[in-house]
Amino acid sequence: MGELLKQTIAQLRTGAQVIWCVILSAKGSTPQSPGAKMAVFSDGSSVGTVGGGAMELQAFQTACALPRDAKAFVREYELFSGGSSETGMICGGRVQIGFLPLSADKPDLMQLLLQLQDALDHPEDLWLETVIRPDGSFSLRLLAVTDLHTELPRLSRTPVLAEVDGIICLTEPVCRNEMVYLFGGGHVSRALVPILIGLSFPVTVYDPRPEFLQGGRFPGAKVVLGEFDGISNYIRLTVRDYAVVMTPAHTMDLCVLRQLLHTEASYIGCMGSKRKTAFINQALRGEGFSETDIARIHAPIGLPIRAKTPEEIAVSIAAEMILHRAGGPSYEETGSKP
Repeated sequence: MGELLKQTIAQLRTGAQVIWCVILSAKGSTPQSPGAKMAVFSDGSSVGTVGGGAMELQAFQTACALPRDAKAFVREYELFSGGSSETGMICGGRVQIGFLPLSADKPDLMQLLLQLQDALDHPEDLWLETVIRPDGSFSLRLLAVTDLHTELPRLSRTPVLAEVDGIICLTEPVCRNEMVYLFGGGHVSRALVPILIGLSFPVTVYDPRPEFLQGGRFPGAKVVLGEFDGISNYIRLTVRDYAVVMTPAHTMDLCVLRQLLHTEASYIGCMGSKRKTAFINQALRGEGFSETDIARIHAPIGLPIRAKTPEEIAVSIAAEMILHRAGGPSYEETGSKP
């Protein structure tokens, strides 16, 4: 979203027209979800994606052919053989894409894009509302809980599409006040940080060893120099936050997990072998933690891809966090490989 916004604003400032292609709905098996965007520029370039393949190529060609006075419209793409709008793709789903012509001569629109860009640098709960009307007009609006309390019930954590009297409204979360805390600044953390940042996870590395947090070891991440046995003195985890535990010793892991289970953290993972996991779980039971408490811990952390190196382990952890963020079941819940 950040790069798409940056390039959109830059193009609009030159007077060029920009077409946003936005997935409004996706039913069945589709390569992208509602809210996915591609910006198409007048010079024939683009940024972002609505799923790739023939569907994206058709959407791109449609956007490139639009005149300067084009209005907003919606087009449906069927990703199966024999459909009325056949794409040659056989995913088996159906996608609605909204085409939104953006231009710099709309001050309110430009102001909204700048506000959204600023919000991405200062994460808070925000939703983007996209409204497309039958007459081809459209509007974009930022929604926030603080000033729209009456609309709270419809401010979902996932994109929501509503259609009334031909007016289509997509409400999608665009900023979320969340943080991934990595407890331990070792080799896996160093490999994991750039992956998570590339996946739009904000990251904080927490470690009591100053030498592990110095020298730009974690570009793009925040660092906190704090003791493992006093986490609440330095940070506060909320229901939106993720915690990844990979300290230098199992006793330190246990110390951190003991504290994390008293928080509302959305995701808690701990690196280690099955034997270490069994030891820690038994220790937690002995301290009075319930099976429900212990079940919150993803351990051994990561999806089962037989990872060995720090880089491979980082990939498996990031993959599990993607699945969690998407609201999908864990490997343990499904009992089968993803």
